[in-house]
Amino acid sequence: MDGGGGCDGDGASSDGRFPILQANRDPESNWEVDVAKRLEEYLLKICSGEVTGEDGAHSVNFAEAALLLQGSVQVYSRKVEYLYSLVLHALEFLSQKK
Repeated sequence: MDGGGGCDGDGASSDGRFPILQANRDPESNWEVDVAKRLEEYLLKICSGEVTGEDGAHSVNFAEAALLLQGSVQVYSRKVEYLYSLVLHALEFLSQKK
């Protein structure tokens, strides 16, 4: 959960492994991470056979997929928390105007 690894746009790393999503510490920067796109890219890599299991066969690498899902959940939850805080601030602002 450190700031950094979540926004590296291209979806592939230099060693052929899929980069794992990580939630950024800055709540606003998590809005830039397109979780659905990253999950779709990974699914396409699985279907095309680019992602292989630990034994080298054309199967799903469940450890890597689990880390991607975990990171996706963390990013998404940070987005929800940030949206919640924005709504609370807006409600406070509106209640002060009355």
